[in-house]
Amino acid sequence: MSSKELLYIEDFLGHEEYFLQHLCETKECLDDEKLEKLINKLEKKNQDLVNKFFGLL
Repeated sequence: MSSKELLYIEDFLGHEEYFLQHLCETKECLDDEKLEKLINKLEKKNQDLVNKFFGLL
């Protein structure tokens, strides 16, 4: 794997970590159960995407 490809992977993982962090912070501020369920679905989809990504490596 080239150094450029490794940078792409690092960039992807950084974006995913940033997204998950903001989902968690947002969920902590919510009082609406429907919105919390939506955040939980987004977290699961995000984790599934990361798992699929690692499966390709």
